[in-house]
Amino acid sequence: MINHRTPRHLLSICLACTLTAAAPIASSQTLARPGWVGSGITTDLWWKRAIIYEINPADFSPAGDSPLHGIAHRLDYIHSLGTDAILLTHLQSDPTHAETIDPTLGSLDEFDDLLREASSRHLRVLLDLDPAIPADDLPNVARFWLNRGIAGFHVSGTSEAAHQQASTLRTTTVSYMGQRILIADADPNFVATAQPQPQPQPATRGRHHAHSRSRRQLHATTQKFTALDTQFPQLLLDDRLGAINPLSAAAIRPIIDRLQDIQQAGHSLPLLATDGPAFTRSMSRYADGQHDLAIAKLLATLLFTTSAESLLYYGQELGVRSASPSSAASPLIVWDAPAPSQPAPVSETYVPYKPTTSETYVPYKPPASQTPVPNKPPTTTASAPLDATPNAALEDADPDSLLNWYRQLSALHHGNSTLALGTSLTINRDDQNVLVLVRKPKLVSATSPVMILLFNLTAQPVQLSLKSDTTNLGLRGSFLRTVLRSDDSIGTMHLDEMTLAPYAAYIGELRY
Repeated sequence: MINHRTPRHLLSICLACTLTAAAPIASSQTLARPGWVGSGITTDLWWKRAIIYEINPADFSPAGDSPLHGIAHRLDYIHSLGTDAILLTHLQSDPTHAETIDPTLGSLDEFDDLLREASSRHLRVLLDLDPAIPADDLPNVARFWLNRGIAGFHVSGTSEAAHQQASTLRTTTVSYMGQRILIADADPNFVATAQPQPQPQPATRGRHHAHSRSRRQLHATTQKFTALDTQFPQLLLDDRLGAINPLSAAAIRPIIDRLQDIQQAGHSLPLLATDGPAFTRSMSRYADGQHDLAIAKLLATLLFTTSAESLLYYGQELGVRSASPSSAASPLIVWDAPAPSQPAPVSETYVPYKPTTSETYVPYKPPASQTPVPNKPPTTTASAPLDATPNAALEDADPDSLLNWYRQLSALHHGNSTLALGTSLTINRDDQNVLVLVRKPKLVSATSPVMILLFNLTAQPVQLSLKSDTTNLGLRGSFLRTVLRSDDSIGTMHLDEMTLAPYAAYIGELRY
């Protein structure tokens, strides 16, 4: 007699066998993060408004620790920055053996452990590929790392060979499940070419109209990013801010404008960087010994509040400086807080009492007072010594530290819709060396106001008036309500007259 439940039972066995057989492949392809777009779970593009943390494994971990193991040990710290992905550089020692890891950095097993730990924290791992990898080997090299769970690659250079390498990698990555991305370096001579906009569809009636329109919009979006995936890198790295010295509004404004051009072209998204291995670290590049912390906070604000995605170079969130020959043996980062000082031992030997000269009466003299200066701008936090090694634990405990400033900006970068989607405009204040950015949402409202960002790139306080500029732009408002500011001032900023402290960064909502 045939059991009527037999077909369902057999179906369950077959399904279990299928899933078991497919498990290694699925695990290897989604190891960097389950739930990527393309898996059917979410339609979010993880690399849009992403924060990527670039690491050279050899310098990131303390001496004596396996570099890859050291990175895995610091993933909670990296995740606290709001990071979406880690970009590992200099992982291979030989371009002809690009499927191996430099043995001084760790093993493939340690690399797999790092991927698993990163996945559990919703962090993806990207790999910087050596541009000298032979062209014939590149597809196999890419598949090797993609199968292990890598979420994408970075290709260095803007030469024809680099473009060919990027094209090969794009063809390979698009065949994998999920949004495996490619980062390429932006061409300094980039000229935006607008992408054709889809034609409006004829309207239909009733509930079917809304459903059909939603399906059409989703299909159009899918088509757009499919074209992007197969022809262009998802992200174009623009690191020209790293070459600007001294800080100049006239030099920075064209870079900000080009970010908007890259977006409007519709093929790739811009990835902005202020630091990188090719440049002197910004903390050393711009330090003046008096406003170092203020300058670092200003650069961080610029990095996180443009229309671009953000690339952090490991340690810049702590104020790491470029290594000098005298400090080559010192670590770039001290991770643990210093041990508490031991109390002085109590002497058990009798010491006879001897009066000191301090017991002689000395009349009190009040300290000399400074003449108050009217309307004096607030001072910034004192800078650390130029040879100081940043301590991550101490900065973590200090709410006013550079590290916690980065965390505040990261939350704003991810969570503010105007910064994420708004149109970017610049107001020319080059004569005062002040950078003024305007971020305008598509629909201005009380809950989605225009945002204005101010950057004083000088060591002196600056008086600024923006009323006529905002009026000419058709923006309604009379004052700025503070969202975030790097100095210790309080209160609103009136458009008719406002004061910016030296190297201050200010983010405000335009209100009336």
